[in-house]
Amino acid sequence: GKMTTGMDVDAFVAALAAKQPTPGGGAAAAVGAAVGAAAAAMAAAYTMRKKDKESGAAAAAEALITTLDTAAVLAAADADAAAYAELQRSWKDADMSAAEKAAIEATALAVPVALVERCHAYILAVQAFLPSCNPNITSDAKVGIHQLAGAARAAYQTALVNAPAADVRARLRAMLREIREIEEQLLEDTPAAAADASSGGDVVYAAEVQKHLTGILHGVLA
Repeated sequence: GKMTTGMDVDAFVAALAAKQPTPGGGAAAAVGAAVGAAAAAMAAAYTMRKKDKESGAAAAAEALITTLDTAAVLAAADADAAAYAELQRSWKDADMSAAEKAAIEATALAVPVALVERCHAYILAVQAFLPSCNPNITSDAKVGIHQLAGAARAAYQTALVNAPAADVRARLRAMLREIREIEEQLLEDTPAAAADASSGGDVVYAAEVQKHLTGILHGVLA
């Protein structure tokens, strides 16, 4: 089939919904992670004002943008499809050696495991950036965290199908617990700024940001 990274959003969603093995849950997790990373990167891109440069926040923003590699996350969608195709081949090929079968199974597990790890690392990076973030747009950085968190849990479910060893499972679950704690903390926070969001300037700003995010969504799979 067509590679996920070459599809637009509409085509990807239609392909995901279709009765075909790929793109499947692994690709859904990867694309969700890419959208999360993109939303957080946008929050960093808006933290480049003169005062951000003076305070050091802009340097933190640039570092975050460098860390959040959306292309690498999206590549996991195609890696997942390739790994699944190899798995199917291993089920059908009676003459395949045990070593080759084991290598194929290891790759099928490694793809979602790496995605959980990457989502975890990105969430920690966005969380560390939050205090420096332009206060008008912290909600988008948080959107990034929540989206990456969902992607991490989704990738974990994909990993479970590939029978990870107990120690791998325990390591991934520890990451998910840490992610959940970060999310809980964000969901408890009630920013004072929210009360003032009804003031005209913020609404105009929010509309502009919304347009920008829609652009990212259409571009992230283009």
